Amino acid sequence: YEIFRETIQSTNFWKFLFVCFVTLNVRMIFRHLDATLPKYMIREFGQDIPKGTIYSINPALIIILVPLITAASTEINPLVMIHYGTYISALSVFFLAFSTSIPSCILFVIFLSIGEAIWSPRLYDYTMSITKEGREGTYMALSSAPIFLAKLPVGFMSGYLLQKYCPEEGIRRSKTMWLIIGVTTLLSPILLTASWRYVSSVDDISKVEDMEMDTLVCKHDETTPLSKDSA
Repeated sequence: YEIFRETIQSTNFWKFLFVCFVTLNVRMIFRHLDATLPKYMIREFGQDIPKGTIYSINPALIIILVPLITAASTEINPLVMIHYGTYISALSVFFLAFSTSIPSCILFVIFLSIGEAIWSPRLYDYTMSITKEGREGTYMALSSAPIFLAKLPVGFMSGYLLQKYCPEEGIRRSKTMWLIIGVTTLLSPILLTASWRYVSSVDDISKVEDMEMDTLVCKHDETTPLSKDSA
């Protein structure tokens, strides 16, 4: 109870929680990658479509890009990387909203993966940078919660959109389906932009705390030799 009380009283905690839930919509794309894209490709291009090969682009690029991007962006604020990375992931859906073709599917997965490589690892950096010492486990668990929250609505949404806009038989309006998914997903980075002043103020709080700690250390260093001289 004491840990819970201290956590919910922290201003940083609520900002962190806000960032986690704002990114919920963009995390839904990865569920659409698993649930919606394979059925869409089969219904639009037939059973012979190499959906496994197209899907494998994502883990392959993540393995290659994450170490490179992380090493190149260590000096950049994690929240800035999350901000720009979510835009890239969200906008990737519009390749499918503009064109019903196999190259569009490939471009969707490529740009989705690039965005993921930019923002997803830095979310853990952001979590650790904002976490109060001794509360790392609580914050890490909460940062993963939106992934599970995204699964249920995406399941219903995927089934409904496929049935309405991309049925097995009949007229298909797949571009409309992906446009709806794209607009829904784009809400995440837009909300992050709109609330940037609020969420980015975390850094200022951290700097104030560091300055206060440095001041205390300096005062301690100044008073210590004086006490020895007086003795």
